[in-house]
Amino acid sequence: MYGLILENFARYITVKYGEETWENIRRMAGLEFPVFSIHTIYPEQLLGRIAKKAFSTLGCKESEFFEGMGEYFLTMANDLGYGDILVVLGRQFKDFLMGLDNLHEYNKYTYPSIRPPSYHITD
Repeated sequence: MYGLILENFARYITVKYGEETWENIRRMAGLEFPVFSIHTIYPEQLLGRIAKKAFSTLGCKESEFFEGMGEYFLTMANDLGYGDILVVLGRQFKDFLMGLDNLHEYNKYTYPSIRPPSYHITD
């Protein structure tokens, strides 16, 4: 898993719950570093380990947390310079979803080991 997803997790907690909350979760999860390199590959199980500590600390439902994290991902992606790419995927949500495979194909140059899901949209 690329650090992009993990960094989104960390930033979302920091923005929504505060830096001190993220620091507590980070320490409880046994992470030595406060941020993730977005182009570095981390073990897949790391997100689960951090998430367990986050959910027990925050007292929120997983579904609510991940929905908020997904919404925040667009903000973070824009901050990292991916905003222009996201905009060209389409004006409507359906168009955006239909363009995700192309976005992942484009990102293979930046994230050469990416194993993205494939999306198929039906009416």
